[in-house]
Amino acid sequence: MLNITRLNNYGREHPGAVVTLGVFDGLHRGHQALIKKLINRAHAAGHQSVVLTFEPHPQKVLRRTSQPFVLTTGAEKRLLLSRMGADVMAVIRFSQSMAAMDPEQFVKRILVNRLEAATVICGQDCGFGAGRRGDILLLKKLGLKYGFKVEGIAACQSRQKKIGSTLIRKQIQDGRFSQAVKLLGHPYLISGRVVKGRGMGRKLGYPTANLKISDRLKLIPGEGVYAARALVGKKAYEGMLYIGSRPTFGGRSARAIEFNAFGNPGDLYGRELILEVHQFIRPGKKFGSLGELKRAIAGDQAKIKKYPFGYT
Repeated sequence: MLNITRLNNYGREHPGAVVTLGVFDGLHRGHQALIKKLINRAHAAGHQSVVLTFEPHPQKVLRRTSQPFVLTTGAEKRLLLSRMGADVMAVIRFSQSMAAMDPEQFVKRILVNRLEAATVICGQDCGFGAGRRGDILLLKKLGLKYGFKVEGIAACQSRQKKIGSTLIRKQIQDGRFSQAVKLLGHPYLISGRVVKGRGMGRKLGYPTANLKISDRLKLIPGEGVYAARALVGKKAYEGMLYIGSRPTFGGRSARAIEFNAFGNPGDLYGRELILEVHQFIRPGKKFGSLGELKRAIAGDQAKIKKYPFGYT
């Protein structure tokens, strides 16, 4: 998959692209249905499928929130979109000036002048331009004016609720991780850099890679043990993930994100990696002794080794 951050010459070099646009936070099952249609239309027409998205997440610019809420960082989107088979991830830097852009101005400047899109596919409830004033009806009118087709797709639902990023965030925040993963349609991703830890895992016989998150607004699941897989370059390692403080060791410590790989991944210090978080195993707790903690970890390991890591 080609990742583009500057769109200046793309349309001239690849005219006729089939495009979808949105934040795509989470790239959940609703997004996946849209992107599947995008890819099918593009390949049937002999053109490239372009997923047009924004970085940073618009809510960082508009709300200036300090509470973690991001489901999918830029690196995580690239991984997921490449797995889905999209040809191009085109990234527009979101700013106050972008937020204030008139809907027609956005369409003319981005979709027409820079991308030279032949077809635009979006959700029936899509919004674009200042205040999200642009909707699918306006987009269809502008398509007639500027010479591109527009196709809409209905929102996916689960138990009569729209599958959306807001619902998935709520489920993760409420500790309903399994339900969130079902709506995502893929493991939850956490990316970052491996940093030095306190070495507690090694002392217990379960050495861990300690992850420093690249985005401070990334939403991290609740405290506990998870079945996970680490992606390091082109290699993948199944293992155990622990998220939380270390209550058994006493004192107060910051939240840790520690991954113990089954097998030998070598020295990961300083490496960038992406964790696929597949399944919640148990909540974190304070144990009465290190021996009790070690027995619990051994039980976690036995359980996770039986987990069917079928996702690639």
